[in-house]
Amino acid sequence: MVAILELVKDPYERKARVIPGLLVSLPLLVPLLCVYGAKHPVLTSVIGLLGGCGAIYALASVARGRGKKLEEKLLKKWGGMPTTLALRHSDKFLDSVSKQRYHQQISTKLGIDMPSEQDEKSDPAKADDIYIGATKRLRELTRGNKNLLLKENIAYGFHRNMVAMKAVGILSCLCGLGYGGLIAGAFRVKPPHFEPIHLADPGLAAGLTILISGSLLMAWLFYFDKDAVRRMGFVYAERLFECLGSLPNPRARKKPAQAQAEP
Repeated sequence: MVAILELVKDPYERKARVIPGLLVSLPLLVPLLCVYGAKHPVLTSVIGLLGGCGAIYALASVARGRGKKLEEKLLKKWGGMPTTLALRHSDKFLDSVSKQRYHQQISTKLGIDMPSEQDEKSDPAKADDIYIGATKRLRELTRGNKNLLLKENIAYGFHRNMVAMKAVGILSCLCGLGYGGLIAGAFRVKPPHFEPIHLADPGLAAGLTILISGSLLMAWLFYFDKDAVRRMGFVYAERLFECLGSLPNPRARKKPAQAQAEP
């Protein structure tokens, strides 16, 4: 229960991990609760009990695990995290003026000497190691940022986990559409036949099931893909590097101490 409360309280855990897991199960939960919930209160109690006993935590863990596994594959395809790619001289996501400014701020405020374009060409692995180290240090310094940076980080994690759960989500939506058709009377198993006229007035339970399942299916088929994850990653990288301007200058912090020591 403590772990579940932490999941619900933490905005990243709740939005980037719990919600993708719940969206996968939604096409199946809606008809269960709408059709059988009122008639069988025991079923509603069992679903609530499962949630309290760790089903929510399990769904979030599955979404996170599949998301991390997908990320490893994407990094091999991309050649690195978007934060690393954006700092490379060879990458064109950032304009040259902004990239030069970020490199200078990293050198000045983080005390990390950034490689030149020639250094990057001669030893790409060493240059990437410096970019990764600079990004990690910047994330440590901006961990308390709860504004736009956190929102972009959540957006990246949400899209990554949704794409990772895509196959399961599509299967769940297809099951939801099929069950919605059965509830509405459009499909019958014995004898097997299809009467689409029943879809004109499917009823509340079937209508909600078909609407939610169809909407989620369209989202998984036409929106959530690897390109969307990459876009969100680069947007997060840009917001992260914009935080460099708000970091204090180490030299400025040393001046008052020196001024006190002079008298």
